[in-house]
Amino acid sequence: MVEFTLPLMTKERVGWIGLGSMGLPMARNLQRKGFPIAVVGHSRREPVEMLKHDGAIEAITPKELAQKCDVIFSMVFSAQQTEEVVFGYNGLWQELGGDHTLIICSTVTPDFCSELAERAKHEKGADVLDAPVSGAPWGAEAGTLTFMVGGSETAYQRCKQFFEAMGKNIFYTGKSGTGQAAKLANNLMAIVNIGAAFEAVSLAKKADLDTHSLLEMVKLSTGDSYVVRNWDNVLKLVRTDSQKGTAYKDLDAALDFARRNGLRLPIAGLVSQLEYRIPPE
Repeated sequence: MVEFTLPLMTKERVGWIGLGSMGLPMARNLQRKGFPIAVVGHSRREPVEMLKHDGAIEAITPKELAQKCDVIFSMVFSAQQTEEVVFGYNGLWQELGGDHTLIICSTVTPDFCSELAERAKHEKGADVLDAPVSGAPWGAEAGTLTFMVGGSETAYQRCKQFFEAMGKNIFYTGKSGTGQAAKLANNLMAIVNIGAAFEAVSLAKKADLDTHSLLEMVKLSTGDSYVVRNWDNVLKLVRTDSQKGTAYKDLDAALDFARRNGLRLPIAGLVSQLEYRIPPE
């Protein structure tokens, strides 16, 4: 393993919680770029063992992780799981202090992150960055993710090196919560687009139009989109996700934020009540 002394901040290692389809390849890219990491198992043992094989060390609890690392990434599934690793039994909160920066990569509501950041700074002196990502698992594998980072600009600049090890496009969005707002807006567009694209392909197939031919035409027409240009990967993603899985969780978060702020999102509301109808082969 490459020997590496972390610049700027951190003790020896970057902490990581959440090793799912996005978190595992992100953590591995940190390792490949020479950043030693420490991990804590959240739901599965296999990814922890994979990272340990490549030089990571394991912390038994989030609390212990905070003892070992000043910069900690959380990439768990939901706000509820984030609360568990931060405030739960042997959670991060018990050891957070002024040297710590907690980076929330999970997609949650802007309010959740802004309130957590305010409380962490007031009670612990710690920084919290909301840094959700876009790019799907294949972007996480390739290290080409887009990061949308809200929070202290000083903390962002200190941690930018880590984002650049995992992503291609890094955007500082402003105050706490704005990274999450950007991600929810992006996902709202993507989820609605996926549903519309699936319906359009189903319509074309009813007229015996080949899907590949249709997509090649659409790429050069006004219907072009990320979904069209990454059709096979989008199909794989949707087929491996539950009908009320990640996409709908993110859409529900956008609707929750809209309700709290007196904003109507009728198209998003309609799509949230439907299930993706994947076009036939």
